Amino acid sequence: MKIAHAKSPALGILVFGWFTLMAGLAGAEAPPGFATGRVTNQATGDVLANAVVTVEGTELRALTDVDGRYQLSLPPGPHALAFAYPGLDPQRLSVEIAAGERMQRDVALSSSLYKMDRFVVKGLREGQAAAIQEERQAANVRTVAALDAFGNPGASVGEMLQRLPGVAVDGAGGEVGAVYIRGMTQDFSSLLIDGAQIAVSGGTQISNGNVYFGQVSTGTLASVEIIKSPTPDMDGNAIAGYMNLRTKRAYDRTPGRLITLTAGTAWARSYQDGSVPYKDHPELDLINLSYSDVYSVFGGRNNLGIVGTFMRNIGNGLITEVGPRQAAAAQTAFFTAASAPTEPLLRAYGAGQWGAAGHQSPSLNLGLNADYKVTENTTVYVKSTYSRNKRRSGSWPSYFRWKLTTTAAAANFLPGSTYDLVNARNGTVDLESVVYLRESESAALSGGIEQKLFDRSATLTIDVNYSKNRTMYPQLNQLFARLTGVSWQLDRRGREDWAPQVAQTGGPDWTDPANYAVRPDSQLISYSAPALRRGGRVDLQKDFVARFPASVKLGIKQARYAQTANRDLNYYTYAGPATTPATGGITPWVGYAMKMSEGHYGPFPFLQLPGSGLAGDVWANRGNWRQTASDVWNTEYQSRLNDASFAETINAAYGQGSVKFGRLRLLTGVRVEETRTEGSNYRRVSNATNNNLATATPEANAARARDNFRGWVTQGTKYHNTLPGAHLVYTLTENTQARASWSTSITRPSPVSLLPTLVPNELNQTLSAGNPGLKPYTSDNFDVSVAKYLSGVGQISAGVFLKQIKNYFRSFQSTVPDGADNGFGGDYAGWTISQNRNIGSARIRGIELNHQQQFTFLPGFWRGFGSYANFTYLETKGDFGSATGTTKRLPNLTPRTFNAGLTYRGYGFDVRLMANYRGEFYRSAASGNFGTGAGVLPGTMFYNVYQHARTLWDFKLQYTLNRRYTLFGDIYNLTNDWNNNDYLHAFGREIPSYAAGPGTSFKAGVTSRF
Repeated sequence: MKIAHAKSPALGILVFGWFTLMAGLAGAEAPPGFATGRVTNQATGDVLANAVVTVEGTELRALTDVDGRYQLSLPPGPHALAFAYPGLDPQRLSVEIAAGERMQRDVALSSSLYKMDRFVVKGLREGQAAAIQEERQAANVRTVAALDAFGNPGASVGEMLQRLPGVAVDGAGGEVGAVYIRGMTQDFSSLLIDGAQIAVSGGTQISNGNVYFGQVSTGTLASVEIIKSPTPDMDGNAIAGYMNLRTKRAYDRTPGRLITLTAGTAWARSYQDGSVPYKDHPELDLINLSYSDVYSVFGGRNNLGIVGTFMRNIGNGLITEVGPRQAAAAQTAFFTAASAPTEPLLRAYGAGQWGAAGHQSPSLNLGLNADYKVTENTTVYVKSTYSRNKRRSGSWPSYFRWKLTTTAAAANFLPGSTYDLVNARNGTVDLESVVYLRESESAALSGGIEQKLFDRSATLTIDVNYSKNRTMYPQLNQLFARLTGVSWQLDRRGREDWAPQVAQTGGPDWTDPANYAVRPDSQLISYSAPALRRGGRVDLQKDFVARFPASVKLGIKQARYAQTANRDLNYYTYAGPATTPATGGITPWVGYAMKMSEGHYGPFPFLQLPGSGLAGDVWANRGNWRQTASDVWNTEYQSRLNDASFAETINAAYGQGSVKFGRLRLLTGVRVEETRTEGSNYRRVSNATNNNLATATPEANAARARDNFRGWVTQGTKYHNTLPGAHLVYTLTENTQARASWSTSITRPSPVSLLPTLVPNELNQTLSAGNPGLKPYTSDNFDVSVAKYLSGVGQISAGVFLKQIKNYFRSFQSTVPDGADNGFGGDYAGWTISQNRNIGSARIRGIELNHQQQFTFLPGFWRGFGSYANFTYLETKGDFGSATGTTKRLPNLTPRTFNAGLTYRGYGFDVRLMANYRGEFYRSAASGNFGTGAGVLPGTMFYNVYQHARTLWDFKLQYTLNRRYTLFGDIYNLTNDWNNNDYLHAFGREIPSYAAGPGTSFKAGVTSRF
């Protein structure tokens, strides 16, 4: 068992920082008096966290906490207190403190800018001010944004995250699937709620790295933060960074009841032909109700805060797909002749439509948070969330795909075919109709106590948390219709990349259902992968008031995670009435005559959705289907193949301290984590006596399938990581800061990689194996930045970052040795095994530029304008030794991201025009052959897959009618850009492979406050 240690220079920095901290503590003295109070925004009523309170003529200063409260220890006598907060006018307050006195002075700050609005409602400006102030006072590198900083309260969390520096996303139309921090995939990041990880699941396999925003309601949230340089009191498992979602608290504003109701509608324009059955018509798509109040109970005053939220939302589920990868894998999609080596002939094309027949289904989210102040020094709290995504009656989430293929043989291509003009014959058309139900239910509960000690100079926090997620696919029903013997032409000349002309040139009419047959194979599939996470932590922080103010924080934590994956795949063969041209083909079971991809292709006669019970459903009569002996083998084998379970326990302890020497702030410390993992699955074997035998009886074939598994196998590992760090902040001028951070972190392998899987291929004598002993990536992270904070609300910052990653793992091939101790009991000697291994290192470095500003320096009307822009650029390098050498391309890392927006707030209006750019990035490399038969180009085809750049433009408008009502309207993806657009780089060309996008989405509604 190997313990990771920091290099000696790093330890030297840490030791120096710790002794410097101790020197700061040495001058601590007990002060004789206290000035305390609460700082709020006079116009909005919100409490102001991180407001700066200074004592004029001294080095004494304090920051308000999350409740807006401050405390200063002062010697007896008169003092002048100064209060400052971005975007608000500073205020000065004179006090006189007696020895041992505790004096309370509350302060409400305001701004002359509010005079531009008849009615003041918290919005973009206040959110930016709070975010900038928190970033400014933080010890580490982070980006913070209030929930409504970039849109209306009904916008999704992921949609807002894409506006932040260093963040890119997969998704559009206000719906986000994957998030990339500093170009790195979400496997390198963690999703937190109030600082704790929650149980998430993709629903199909073991994986604790999924970030799924569908289970998080924006109605429960107050702000989000991206933590890019973790301090020792944070979990170590996020090399890229953390996405922390912070929920609302009643004490975020001055006491008083506040009820907020947002109601609205949403619809989408998918640009598809009217024959597509997915219609997203306006209805009551959004209901977001929030209740907040502070009560006086049990003899106390304003000592119980309650926040309750309810949200029902229907998002845009429409997706359009197009490209040859719809019909054939990229490495087999071409035929290339030896006589024309630069003219690959495409042998496949296709298109797909995703949506819900009938109605889109809503998501439901509930939240309840309570804070009870037992005494002035003791607070207990409970936070809870619940979410559910379930199909509603009359809704059939589904997709349809049209696939056109011909085999990659010279005889199937007419002479004179070129890359731009392909003429093919002997083609096959497959029409796929799939019911695709995805449902989830999740809950999270946390609670604890915060105890102030030693005249409120220390805080003891005890917190426990529990969350569960049950994501499943209760129905994934697949059904196909097939037509053979067609000739076709694909013409790219003068056409857009994703709209080549595809026309039939011979064979049975592919628009006539009489020419199709029900393909004999059909599958009824269900997946589930429930997950559970629980844990607890204890933290103690002590602040010292001295010539050099300082603090020390110690803590311990345990987190446990468990997940199981179950798959049931049922294979069937068609046994119903004959489907031939003489009998009308599939005519009785056609559900839709559909033109695909914006009406460019078709119409094609798609079978009715299987198992839906709608008119023409061929599965409505189970007598149309039977299970052959081969079906029984496949059902038994495939249902066991991916069943698995996984458990992980993480124990952690840390210590950190901070000190302020005039203009310099230092935080340093160390975290130690122990990780224990345990994975289980069926272990496979392979030999001729276990293979699918069509002539066997169903019972005998089922037994043969079960004999492929030796039983349930469990393996695990244990490892330790030591994670030191140091963070410096230096105030160059009153409004300019320089930062330098060094932190160490890890990214644990996906649980799928840690399972003791073994997949043999008898024909090719290959093994695909998991690696339960796989260690995490480890990284030294360095950040240096300078920020200038502008008058009013704004900042300009520039920074560089470097991540030196060790223990990089990737798939590696080797030969299984001889002998009984070869790891497989002497079996598989000489076979080739593929397995993820820690065999390399990687470097990621980049720059981040950020600007945001409200133009308060302009006169009159123009003062309401503002803008923001941020840009991230990174370079990558991977070194995998003798295995594959060195590369400057690491898969799925986005080298360039850019955000920009123009805003206006004034006279009741709040207007935003925003753009999100994600640059081209490398996805993968692979190889394949050039086709088969005489005349084919010999050798192997090597190619790279890149996702090309895309830009999403969004427009958002709000108008405040009065203090109670605000209207809003949003438009997402104004230019209808593709969200995914993959190209093959091969043959000296950039060949379109696959594109997908949701079209343009619209939202409109009203928010009322009571």
